[in-house]
Amino acid sequence: MTLISLLLVLLVERVTTKSQYWQAGFYTDKYLQLIEPRGWFNSSSKSWILALVIFVPVIIVYLVVQKFSGGLLELVISTTILMVCVGCPTIRATYKCFLQAANRGDLQACSMYEDQISGDDKGTISFGLNLVWQNYRHYTAVILWFAACGASGAILYVLVRELDSKLSADNEQIAKQVKRLLNIIDWIPVRITALGFLLVGHFSRAFPTWLGYLPDPAVEAKTLLLDVSKRAEEIEPDENDCTEEPCTLVRLAKRNVMFLLVIIALLTLSGWIN
Repeated sequence: MTLISLLLVLLVERVTTKSQYWQAGFYTDKYLQLIEPRGWFNSSSKSWILALVIFVPVIIVYLVVQKFSGGLLELVISTTILMVCVGCPTIRATYKCFLQAANRGDLQACSMYEDQISGDDKGTISFGLNLVWQNYRHYTAVILWFAACGASGAILYVLVRELDSKLSADNEQIAKQVKRLLNIIDWIPVRITALGFLLVGHFSRAFPTWLGYLPDPAVEAKTLLLDVSKRAEEIEPDENDCTEEPCTLVRLAKRNVMFLLVIIALLTLSGWIN
């Protein structure tokens, strides 16, 4: 059922535009609006409160899915949850506008759309690398957590990711705890994703970089992934074509998603994944 859910969601996500009700950010905002007025996220908040906020929804989803385990309802529930968790329609639509602007030669519009996607990363990493990172956060990591732990795994990753991006500076202590948890749950998925880049890109160039980061528990997921992706795909600089670098790296990310789906299919056929 895992493979069926993944294929259905990626197909639907590819051919449709999701409304806000099919986006994880919408429900995270509602969840935070319920929690923050109660003062749970403040300077004196304990770690167990954060654990409660994160793991109660995860456990509820797990119990609901287990209640209907093995039946059609399990497939429907898991697919629905995955549909909410996967993708980022805003970034996808903006990137499409970027490509359209580039095709008509509107460099000013291209720069505007690039700024909208890059945000605070503007000037620190390239546009293409930012797209690789967004692809990991909104697609690959969710897919891997879903494949490993089902709908509850996808909920866990997305909830922590959204909390990491939405908690304000007023919640500095709790934000640091969320960041630490996100680094933990990113540790295995980001290394699997980077390994995929080796296998669908330039293996000999990227392997030493991946191997050097492999045992390092302190390296951030973003640093590892972007350094490996830069080595896995050879990009010829073209000052006259602002789409060369982002399009090349997006193709690398898409090949990697397809590669991981093939691996998941093989694991499903062998009985390792249900």
